[in-house]
Amino acid sequence: DLDVVASRSHMSAETQAFVDRFSVRQLVNAGSSLKFCKLAAGEADLYPRMGRTMEWDTAAGHAILRFAGGTVRTLEGNELAYGKPGFENPYFVASGPLPRP
Repeated sequence: DLDVVASRSHMSAETQAFVDRFSVRQLVNAGSSLKFCKLAAGEADLYPRMGRTMEWDTAAGHAILRFAGGTVRTLEGNELAYGKPGFENPYFVASGPLPRP
């Protein structure tokens, strides 16, 4: 079972459908940067985001998570990149470092 962090105010139908594909122990609502920190600290497994974000919304949290051994990947499986025209991120799924007890 997974612990998933998501946004209470930005829970889209697409994000809910993604979460529903897994056996979820708990769904925790947290602020933007805290979601990445919970993953980095091993307090959650996944952070799916199927909604609009900009590079400045994710860059610091992505750096913290990456340093801790986690990843932020697009739905196509590519690492989330920066310096995009318009600075808008595609949908992504962040995951914490493995293995997690």
